[in-house]
Amino acid sequence: MVAKKVLSYVLPQTIEAGKTALGQTYEVNYENGHKVLNSANVNYSFGSLHQIMLKGIVEVLKTHQPKNILMLGLGAGSALQILQNKCHWPYSVTAVEIDPEMVALAQSHFGLNQYKHLSIQVADAAIAVQNFEPNQFDLIIDDVFWDDIIPTFCMSDQYLQSIQRILSSEGVYWRNTMSNDLSDNYQQRYEQHFPKVHFLTHKQYGNKLYFCQKS
Repeated sequence: MVAKKVLSYVLPQTIEAGKTALGQTYEVNYENGHKVLNSANVNYSFGSLHQIMLKGIVEVLKTHQPKNILMLGLGAGSALQILQNKCHWPYSVTAVEIDPEMVALAQSHFGLNQYKHLSIQVADAAIAVQNFEPNQFDLIIDDVFWDDIIPTFCMSDQYLQSIQRILSSEGVYWRNTMSNDLSDNYQQRYEQHFPKVHFLTHKQYGNKLYFCQKS
């Protein structure tokens, strides 16, 4: 394992690879001395996505101190590590992840169990968002993907109405979108459900990060 870590500064080194029962292809690799989780076509955690998560979280924390946080899509826990490093106040995180094997990978390779303020629901985000309490979350981080595709339900009226319902009055809903996603519909769709919408583009990776508020 030490040899793979050293060699990863030259070429990525695979530690574990496979396909989950739900059909997600994954690789746990060493890249530049660090473990990362990749899907077939994109980084899921601790590679480029970590930098995208960092930009989004830092943007939110400029004006907010969220105490009740919902993560839709867990990956291996990039956002959890960033929140732990950046949030210097009491907070809790509820993470919704549809694939139990992804949770197991995060536990075995990425230290998921270290986050004591974390509650994990193995569930479909489309259903889970209907079951939370109104105004429950100060920050909702939506990183639901299947490989590099945002599932169609994430843009449905039912889903976005549920997000709006469970977001606190001063809270922020933040959605990550891929640089190769050519849809121009996100701004319009979010403005139909939230009075305040703005986006940032990650300069290096091109992802658009949408930030939505109820007030």
